[in-house]
Amino acid sequence: MQNYVITITRQFGSRGRDIGIAVAKILGIPLYDRTNFEKEAEALDNTMSSLVNLSEKGITGYYKMAYPLGIGSSLKQDRMFELQSKLVLEHAEKESCVIIGRCADYLLRERENVIRCYIFAPYQARIRNSIQVLGFHAEPQRIIEEVDKARANYYRDRTGIEVNNTRYRDLFLNSNLLGVEGSAKLIADAARQKFHLFE
Repeated sequence: MQNYVITITRQFGSRGRDIGIAVAKILGIPLYDRTNFEKEAEALDNTMSSLVNLSEKGITGYYKMAYPLGIGSSLKQDRMFELQSKLVLEHAEKESCVIIGRCADYLLRERENVIRCYIFAPYQARIRNSIQVLGFHAEPQRIIEEVDKARANYYRDRTGIEVNNTRYRDLFLNSNLLGVEGSAKLIADAARQKFHLFE
């Protein structure tokens, strides 16, 4: 069977990452996210460490999410994206997996064996998740706005299109409808059908 990939792009507070983790668990395949790709990129090019180790600059928690490629020169950020893009393509070639973010839906646009998901949720649900699940009790609205803006700019800068585009998406899912487990089951069921995982 050919390798397959499920990509997850998400709004902040929609619990898209949790859904991706649950999908990977249901299907028994690995999950890759920013943390994984940063470590792998750093192993390939140790000059990337200054972009990755944001805690040394006092940047932790949601603040890190506001810097999708870390903090550094535009040349270093370009190099980080180049390395991460290479890693996304390599993982997709060698194994079935779930990939969260990193413009993976766009990077894998030529591949047939991909389900590209966009996870969103109503604003009030995102505020509730930010407070109750993520623990951001102070100014959740500001955090949502800043992280969404950072992710949208990152996606636009690297792909030339908007983050909520329909061109490179197969499934738009309101996570508030079915919750984390229900949303994950729906995506996993779609993967089983599309990739003939019952056979």
